[in-house]
Amino acid sequence: MQHTQPTLCNSGSTTNVVYVSTVPRPYVEVTDLARPVIERIIWCTVTTVSPDGAPRSRLMHPVWFWDGDAPYALVTTRPTPLKVRHLEARSGVSCFYWDPCHDTVAVDAMTSWLEPSERKDAWRQIADVEPPVGFNPAIIWPEGPESDDCAFLRFDAHRIVATPAGKPGLRWTQLKPRSTETARPPGQA
Repeated sequence: MQHTQPTLCNSGSTTNVVYVSTVPRPYVEVTDLARPVIERIIWCTVTTVSPDGAPRSRLMHPVWFWDGDAPYALVTTRPTPLKVRHLEARSGVSCFYWDPCHDTVAVDAMTSWLEPSERKDAWRQIADVEPPVGFNPAIIWPEGPESDDCAFLRFDAHRIVATPAGKPGLRWTQLKPRSTETARPPGQA
């Protein structure tokens, strides 16, 4: 089934509606298109939703791992009260990658906070990925993964739409996404 979504396109003094379609495709085909775009752009807009339904976007650097049935990302982050509140209310996020060529990738994912005991491994996994996709988290936390404000999120992708400029998007959706229970910071029941 093909989905068509209206998109506004500004051409000079007039605005036209352009219909951009997405086509369901197998995981490998979608990730073969999405991965190079994500790894070229690196940073994405990540949107969470507050308990009262208000969206909040921020720029983040998820490091994606592509093995297995669905990709996951590890994300270095600070557990700010706002982010914690949003993810406790709704653990889903939307990641959006865009570049000036107008290639885009949208990734919908469920989140979970890693436990303090998992931080060293997540730190190592991110540092082991070749830059600029990976990086050394010590540039943010020189004291290491035991720093007071150091935290890691895991994003488990359940939907990806990869859209090359001017072409229909390819869409993969996991049949049974990971649990939608809320994401709580480590140490909270």
